[in-house]
Amino acid sequence: MIVRLIVFIAIFFIGWWLYRQFIMFKSKQSPVKSEKTESATKEDTQESMVRCEQCKTFMPRSHAVHDQDARPFCSADHLKTFNHKD
Repeated sequence: MIVRLIVFIAIFFIGWWLYRQFIMFKSKQSPVKSEKTESATKEDTQESMVRCEQCKTFMPRSHAVHDQDARPFCSADHLKTFNHKD
C-alpha cells in the first residue's frame, strides 16, 4: 500500500515537472509576441519632452506651462520673463 502511494506521488511530481518544462519551452518559443506587448505598453507610458524657451531645459509635455503661441516653459516665472524680454 505504501509503495503504491510513493509511486503515485513520484508520478505526480514527474508530470508536474514535465508540465512546467513544457510551459517554459512554449514561452521561449514566442518571445516576439511578448516583446511587442512590452514595447507597446512602454510607448504608451512614455511622454514627449519639450524644451523651455527661456532656460532651454527639457521637461515632460504635461509639466510645461504654455503661452498663447503654444511655446513651452518650465515655470510661470520663465513665461513672464520671456514675455517681458520681447
